[in-house]
Amino acid sequence: MKEGSKRKVLFVHGITEIGGAERELLGILESLPRYGYCPVVACPSDGPLAEELTRRSIPRKEAMFVPWRKLWGYLQRPAAIRGLRQVIDTEQPSFLHVNDIWWVPQALRAATGRGISIAAHVRQEIEPSKVSRYELARVDLVIAISEQVRWSLQMGGVRPERVRVVYSGIDCSTLSSDDSGQQAKSRLGLPTHALVLGTVANLFSRKGYHVLLQALPRILASVQQAHYLVVGKGDTEYERRLRSLARELGVADRVHFAGFQPSVQPYLAAMDLYVHPALMEGFGIAVLEAMAMGRAVVATVVGGVPEIVRHGETGLLVPSGDSEALASAVIDLLSEPERRAQFGRAGRERVLKDFTVEAMMGQLLGAYDSLLVRIQTHLATVIS
Repeated sequence: MKEGSKRKVLFVHGITEIGGAERELLGILESLPRYGYCPVVACPSDGPLAEELTRRSIPRKEAMFVPWRKLWGYLQRPAAIRGLRQVIDTEQPSFLHVNDIWWVPQALRAATGRGISIAAHVRQEIEPSKVSRYELARVDLVIAISEQVRWSLQMGGVRPERVRVVYSGIDCSTLSSDDSGQQAKSRLGLPTHALVLGTVANLFSRKGYHVLLQALPRILASVQQAHYLVVGKGDTEYERRLRSLARELGVADRVHFAGFQPSVQPYLAAMDLYVHPALMEGFGIAVLEAMAMGRAVVATVVGGVPEIVRHGETGLLVPSGDSEALASAVIDLLSEPERRAQFGRAGRERVLKDFTVEAMMGQLLGAYDSLLVRIQTHLATVIS
């Protein structure tokens, strides 16, 4: 298929940092041209994501995004809408793919009168009440990252035929279970004999880092060589709270903040156990990445996480916000290396079977097909 004959999709994404959602987005953007689509990204002009798009030669257009429901962003709304509308008019895409709920209201207003359909990706656990706040029932296609998210969307008023589940997928060819992680341990100053539990996620309270810190004194009492590795960047105030909490609990020397890392593989390799203590989570891409690297997982029963982690087979699931249950599960697996290795092998096999980029793209293209059929049906009705 010639480049000019490809359908153009304008992706709308307002976050400049790179987390799990952005890593998945990059995978989608690089895969789409093979399937007859030409992706363009409307995003802020600077930051790690813009740099990575440039490095990968993925077309991007500058656009301003403001927090839709924050009072201080209200005065900037008109300019943000005009800027995105200008990108739409210039690019003339077949449809928009809004990469998270936060920018749906802006995209709806920017596309008004343009006859352009909108797909919205819902990447986090969402309460039915938020469906109306972000006007998700008004878009033409809602892509849910899990069955749990699909249920919430429908409870919030999105018509069932407009919701499609697309599980996240990762490129397993770049994630080897043979990497020992010694280089990352050395870089972080971790002892070679350390048993490392770790989390990869943006630093926000909903990720539950504080719950793991509250569990850490009990973990250290049973597993004296344990260290906790935190990989991510986000809310500066929350990070200060975490560092203060670690000092208060007397575990600061066992907690290592690695910050944002463009490649998380070396840090996952340094972990003996992956822990995901989230209070809310739509799916959990970092959980997939850890499983792909053969790491056993301890995670909370939130959002779509139970659709990834099979309790007692690839890891252990515990209630969210329960530091005692979290500590017990971590201690169990840190103390049982054979069971931990067995869970790790089973987890990698599960990812290779169900959560590859190819599997994700098959589901996404099916969702796109449903949208394009709806567009064509509407055009035929208008013409007739």
